[in-house]
Amino acid sequence: MEPLRGIRIIEVTTNASGPLATGILADQGADVIRLETIGAGDPARHVGGSRGGVGAYHAQMNRNKRSMSVDLKNPQLREPLLRLIRTADVFVQNSRPGALDRSGLGFEDLHKLHPSLIYVSISGFGATGPAAHQRVYDPVIQAVSGFAAAQGAGGDPQLVRTIASDKVAALTASQAITAALYARDRGLIGGHHVELSMLAASLQFLWPEVFWNHSFVGEEGVQRKPLIADFYRLLKTRDGAVTVIVVGDGEFQGACRGLKIPELMHDPRFQTLGDRFSRFAELFDEFAKGAIELSTAEIVQRMDAEGVPCARVNTLDDVLTDERCTHADGIIEYEHPTAGRLRQARPAAVFNGEINTVRRPAPGLGEHTDELLREVNCSAEEIAALRAAGAVA
Repeated sequence: MEPLRGIRIIEVTTNASGPLATGILADQGADVIRLETIGAGDPARHVGGSRGGVGAYHAQMNRNKRSMSVDLKNPQLREPLLRLIRTADVFVQNSRPGALDRSGLGFEDLHKLHPSLIYVSISGFGATGPAAHQRVYDPVIQAVSGFAAAQGAGGDPQLVRTIASDKVAALTASQAITAALYARDRGLIGGHHVELSMLAASLQFLWPEVFWNHSFVGEEGVQRKPLIADFYRLLKTRDGAVTVIVVGDGEFQGACRGLKIPELMHDPRFQTLGDRFSRFAELFDEFAKGAIELSTAEIVQRMDAEGVPCARVNTLDDVLTDERCTHADGIIEYEHPTAGRLRQARPAAVFNGEINTVRRPAPGLGEHTDELLREVNCSAEEIAALRAAGAVA
């Protein structure tokens, strides 16, 4: 099932926050059209592992889309481009604030042209404020938002080793776009400007547990160590590592039995949920003494029998064969015309029991330029003239 079939999205985005947001919607059936710079295209095309000129990073985020290779500053492109934009429901951009305004593609310009268009701007720090002008990549937002401090758990700060702020912004944007489409179709609002920053999305994401000691203004409330300080620890086993998480009394008691340290159940330090949460470091130190004496497989089996949340720590290769990851086509394979057989995570959401497929692989740069120009009634002669003028490629 493709719940967004019939929705057209035009994007002028690069790297991750924009392409991943629209990629989620493309997987759900939206017709997503990428406007990419002639020659280079999105820099993400050239990042990460590749084969046959196709980058895996780009291929995951941009499957099910079409690509036009254009010079947005070329005046000869203006009229056919505006005709294309008039056919869209959503326009998404993640350029620095003001950049597209200078090309006549800002919100005010396109709102006059197409009043019902939903215009989405994703930025690093927002359209205004002391840092609005700054060039931003994911580690910058991690540093500012508290991601790095949280990962340091009170010690030296550490970056999350994935593009966490980009991904959080993308997920936030995809939800905001569907909310705006829903509101428009109910007649609550027409076209409007959806603005979000990577910083705001990261703060919203982090706040519930990372900032719980900073939530009460004025008189300080009861302070608790952030979860990440002790809760997110791995236990070394005789031959690997596992994660074991206990919250309720039954889980705590089951873990003690599973790790063959039943005497810990009676330790006065850990009798209540509050006790355990306030002394998680001590509790895991005790768990570690039991875990190191057992094999990974034995701990996983014993914890499962006790109903305790537990898992072996997978390597990246392990993920590809773990039945929990591959179940229900969690990891899919399909043929790419130039890269050969590709392996990717499937679209996560399942609608009415139907898993969405890859309708088309990530496009080559400008692969659909002529096709899309023909859709807005450009003749072969007009397309040739645009190409000769360097407006498209």
